[in-house]
Parts: sequence; C-alpha cells; structure tokens
Amino acid sequence: MQQVLWVGAVGLSVALCAWFVLELDGRRLLGSMRASAARVDALRAARRGKAAGATVTPGQVSEMVDVIRLGLSAGLSFDAALGMYCEHSRDALASRMARARLGWQMGMETREEGLMAVARDVEVRQLESFAVSVGQAHALGAPLADTLARQGHEMRAAHRAAVEREIERAPVKMLIPTGVLILPALLLSIVGPLIASSGAA
Repeated sequence: MQQVLWVGAVGLSVALCAWFVLELDGRRLLGSMRASAARVDALRAARRGKAAGATVTPGQVSEMVDVIRLGLSAGLSFDAALGMYCEHSRDALASRMARARLGWQMGMETREEGLMAVARDVEVRQLESFAVSVGQAHALGAPLADTLARQGHEMRAAHRAAVEREIERAPVKMLIPTGVLILPALLLSIVGPLIASSGAA
C-alpha cells in the first residue's frame, strides 16, 4: 500500500512541478495526472491479483470438487452446481471460478479453456486435472459425479500428505530456536548459580 501511495504522490508532484516550471496548460496537466492515476490502479490490480492467487489452497479445491459432486448427485447441472459453490463461498477460488463461468456462458471461451485459465491463474496443479476431466465428460457425455468423487478423494489424500510432510519438518525447524534460545538460557540457569556459589566460597 505504501508503494502505491508513493507512486501516486510522485506522479502528482511531477505533474505539479511540470505545470509550474514548464507552464503547461491544464489539459496536459490533467492528462499526466490521469496517467499517474492509471499507474496506481494498475499496481493495485496487480497486487490484488497476486494476493488472490496466493490464497488458494489444495484444501479449497477439494472442497469445491466435493460441493460440485454433491450438486451433480442431487440432479443439478455442472454450471448450476458450480454457481451454488460460487454463491455460498467467499474465497478467491470462488470469485475466479464465477468469472470463468460467466465467460463460458457468454461464449467468450469454452468450459475447458475457462477452467484451465483458472488453474493457471491460481497455480494449483489439481485444477488442471479437474478441468481436463470436466471437458472430457462434457465432450463424451460420461457421468461426471463418479469422476469427481475419485478426484476429490485423491485431492484430499494429496493435501493430507502435504500437511503430514510439513508436520514432519517441524521438529527439524525447531532445532535452531532450541539451540540458539533455549539451551543457552538453560545452561545459564544451571551453571550460573554454581559459579556464583564457588565465587562466594
């Protein structure tokens, strides 16, 4: 946020200096101010896009797959089940999927292209296999609920394995704080009184 404000302040100060020093007319000043405002907006949009892409986790993807599978099992179409997920979820994946759904409903792209674009944007590998499965099921007329059930199970297993790997790494990461912070304090608390008592004797 500070960088965005800094760019805006620099752009405004450059525009004002150019107006006073070079005696530019009001239209040019307004144009340079609009250009600096456009740069600020571009920086904000890029920052929002990065933040949205960074918050999507494999757990959210498996949750989305399960919701869509349940919707399909209840008799909804794929688009209706995806719409139900997008309406009731407030995360970055739901908003990105809602935009992709609107894109293929308006005919701007195919369903598989839209889902692959979401997978590239959020950088979650499991979404690519989801997009391919959905595209093949719609092209061949195959039942999608069973495929999504298998994919949801695989996604949950992969997510569980990733969490277990992180848990296994935790003791190794704790060695450095233990060695640097806790052991010296423990040694001082044990050796300190001994040195003090031997010095007093």
